[in-house]
Amino acid sequence: MKDKKIVYILGIISFLFAIMLIFSIYKNKISEENRKNQQNELDSVYYQLDSISIELGNKILAISQLGGQIDTLIAIKEKLESEKKEFRRKAYSQINRLQSKVDGYKELLIAQDEEINKLKKINEELFKENTVQKKQINELNYEINDINKSKNELENKVDLASRLTLNSLKVFGITRSGKEILNTFKSRQINKIKIIVDIAENNISPIEVKDIIIRIIKPDNNVLYDISKGSGSFKYEKREIFYTIKKEILFNKKNQILSFDYIKNIEFKPGNYSVEIYTQNYLIGKDQFIIK
Repeated sequence: MKDKKIVYILGIISFLFAIMLIFSIYKNKISEENRKNQQNELDSVYYQLDSISIELGNKILAISQLGGQIDTLIAIKEKLESEKKEFRRKAYSQINRLQSKVDGYKELLIAQDEEINKLKKINEELFKENTVQKKQINELNYEINDINKSKNELENKVDLASRLTLNSLKVFGITRSGKEILNTFKSRQINKIKIIVDIAENNISPIEVKDIIIRIIKPDNNVLYDISKGSGSFKYEKREIFYTIKKEILFNKKNQILSFDYIKNIEFKPGNYSVEIYTQNYLIGKDQFIIK
């Protein structure tokens, strides 16, 4: 009887132990499944964070290239990277909190997409404005060039109109008795040459001192030149040329008649002579005379 009781008690203990073992196995299985599920959730959240970090980096680069502000986004990305590291270290209890952060970051990415689209639109508008401005600047430059061209043409016309002109140019041979012989004379008859320059009135020309320069060119094309009589040189068309005589006058816009005398100290060779009148580096007029 006593043995049966012991067997009965042992049977109950064995049954309870079996139940506890089965419960323990079941509990461990549930815990393992929960752990795996939590691990999967953790991995999913981490991968989302990692993906968001990469995409946020791309947004930062895009906004930077478009000229937008990226300081705040860089700080957010650095914080995200820090939380990724922190996420690795902390327990599964962070899943819900991090998931909400993931949602927040997703909203941030959407907002940055909107910012990028906004910046692109602004850049497109600026590009259009720059194109219009460049066109306007080009048109303005063309107008300025046309104005400068017209101004230069007008200045050239004024310069030409302000130049002195001659009413007449006469060359006389003066004899020892004072007789004047026009244009053609013999060398032995004269002791000087007189040149009468009749300068025309010019209201456009400024009132100023001018040099009236005379070149007497001999038949051999050399200039009649004598330093003792005031001969010298001047620049004409970027070269130095000799002159025979010159006179300084004050031109006051009115007609002036000038007389130039060149006293002969040697016999003039027979032939055709030319007389050229210059002032301020341009030719006023010219004529010829003959010595027999």
